[in-house]
Amino acid sequence: MHMYKLVVSCPPGVESLLLDELQTLIGVTAKESPRAVHLEASLEQAYTICLWSRLASRVLLQIAEGDAVNGDDVYKVATSVRWQDHFSASNTFRIDFMGTNRSITNTQFGALRVKDAIVDAFTQIGGQRPSVDKEDPDIRVHAFFKKGRVQVFLNISGESLHLRGYRPAAGLAPMKENLAAAVLMRAGWHKPDAEFDQLVDPMCGSGTLLIEAAMMKANVAPGLTRRRFAFEYWKEHDAKLWQAMLKEARQQRADGVKTLERMYFGSDQDARVVKKAKENAQRAGVGEYIQFAERSFQDVDPVACEHGLVVTNPPYGERLEEKHDVAILYRELGHAFLAHFEGYQAAIYAGNWELAKGLPWVPFKQYKLQNGTIDTRLLLFKLEREKAIKGLIKENGELSEGAEMLANRIRKNLKRLKPWLKQANVSCYRVYDADLPEYSAAIDYYEGQIHVQEYAPPKTVPIHKSQQRLAEILDAVSDVFDVERSSIALKQRAKQSGKNQYERMDSKDGYFEVTEDQATLKVNLTDYLDTGLFLDHRPIRKWIAKQSEGKRVLNLFCYTGVASVQAALGGAKSVTSVDMSSTYLNWASDNFQLNDLNGNHYQFIRDNCVEWLKNTSGEFDIIFMDPPSFSNSKKMEGVLDIQRDHVSLIQDAMKLLSPEGILVFSNNLRSFKLNEDELQDVAIRDVTLKTIPKDFERRKNIHSCWFICHSSAVQKKYKI
Repeated sequence: MHMYKLVVSCPPGVESLLLDELQTLIGVTAKESPRAVHLEASLEQAYTICLWSRLASRVLLQIAEGDAVNGDDVYKVATSVRWQDHFSASNTFRIDFMGTNRSITNTQFGALRVKDAIVDAFTQIGGQRPSVDKEDPDIRVHAFFKKGRVQVFLNISGESLHLRGYRPAAGLAPMKENLAAAVLMRAGWHKPDAEFDQLVDPMCGSGTLLIEAAMMKANVAPGLTRRRFAFEYWKEHDAKLWQAMLKEARQQRADGVKTLERMYFGSDQDARVVKKAKENAQRAGVGEYIQFAERSFQDVDPVACEHGLVVTNPPYGERLEEKHDVAILYRELGHAFLAHFEGYQAAIYAGNWELAKGLPWVPFKQYKLQNGTIDTRLLLFKLEREKAIKGLIKENGELSEGAEMLANRIRKNLKRLKPWLKQANVSCYRVYDADLPEYSAAIDYYEGQIHVQEYAPPKTVPIHKSQQRLAEILDAVSDVFDVERSSIALKQRAKQSGKNQYERMDSKDGYFEVTEDQATLKVNLTDYLDTGLFLDHRPIRKWIAKQSEGKRVLNLFCYTGVASVQAALGGAKSVTSVDMSSTYLNWASDNFQLNDLNGNHYQFIRDNCVEWLKNTSGEFDIIFMDPPSFSNSKKMEGVLDIQRDHVSLIQDAMKLLSPEGILVFSNNLRSFKLNEDELQDVAIRDVTLKTIPKDFERRKNIHSCWFICHSSAVQKKYKI
């Protein structure tokens, strides 16, 4: 019996499971390595892996190996293969080459040398040359080049084995079928002594987890529904043996499906997704045993049982814009799990496992996995009420002691602010800013909507403790303002770099209108890190409005143009707004439209403010400049460091300032020091304390602000 050297690949983190599976399937000695298992197997055993492995990605059969340092060496190793013994000239093929060095600088070149060897093998015997088909070839050749060695393989399985055939089109960020099988195995679903009475996936998507679970229980070979295998075009293929194996597998499927019970429950709030899941289950032959329903995870109503498994693959949140929703979702999952699945075991496949800290349990096991390029975790929990982290689950709707303490502080702040809010006619304001050290967050009120920014906890704070505190913040806010947790806009406020300071976080287009003095403004609490309205600059904007009548106003680093709107409403002769972001300039333009401010005397200029200042001419009476602390945006050359660059920025701005004009310079770098020694030719006055509003009194370093004029005599004219 001829034995072949095989490499069976798999997703990262699945290697040990695959090793166990192969030893169970074919009983041979094997060795695992990153993303693969190595073994020797007979043809029948190789077929068994292709047909029955639930975890494998590809089965590669080694046909050549040798030393190589350059392309000619690769060609030489590849020509040692009698290619005509493996496939015919009428077959199509493709090459996948991995590995580079100083001589082979790209994988395309390596693949070309292997292709040349194959084509030459056929043409040298006077035969027809086979054609390359990169999309759907009959024969797939893999070459791996590493540390002076090249190995050449036939891919006898063909396209990835996770493509079972029952799911023709997957949705966004799908879980591959073999990864779903790995999740179920880690959860213990496949074990003969598993005591699970039912399986529930409350966010089932295309139904992959449920389908794989049913196929596992019914002992259905995962390869039965595949379109084809690459070995069917291989000259050493034994069609008679293969057909006998297929016949036996089909009989096992028929017998196994009869043993299935209706113990699989899947739901999703998207009706189109549920429809596809049903179709996939039917194609897999297990459709009548899985109950699918269109409903949210909060409304799942499983059949009562003593030992259930709830398994799900929530949205990943690997992109910045999804993180807010996913963080909220995990917190809501905790409540739903206790409402419907108390006593179950849970297996949560977390694409962004850090966001899963919103679940009120510490996992009793966790496994590192990977889906594509995304690092993931499988988290296993016992859904027991007594083990839930205190504070993450509200008991009978009552606040925990910590949440009640926080709620009382927020109410106290509101009571203190109420007279001022009424007198100053302020409708958007800060109600809390880390007043209690253990509840480190900023809470802002925007005309009935709540914006919570959690300051990133120190690494010394245990995850379960930060979970509890954040949950209590949300509970307190929900109680004080009588809003649902899920309606609270939640973000984590960490130190921002220039690249992500203004990066889009979501795509909800959750804009609504608020008022500030006489202005109507567009804000958005969810889609960006900041909301479009810096509340701490409210006093300086009001001052600009009062000073602007008949003046030429320049707003540098204008953001959403709120100061520009106030200047225009104050009667400015002209207003020029400059910013590098087209998104924020469009937002600024929208704010002008909301206030019926139209005309050529209002300009919006998309440019790097640093370069624009150096290259523009003109004169302005009021210049407002509130630059970021740091920016290395790819839209600009170089890096803006406000501590390093503020002197040149101010000097360039002063060249555009009229003799009787004023530059209002501000920034929010807490450690900022104005270098007055290099600005001795101008008059400078620190007005920071007079520009901090009452709702920011606890954080007087929220920003710094200076009045800068050409002379002290001019500066004395400006009061605040």
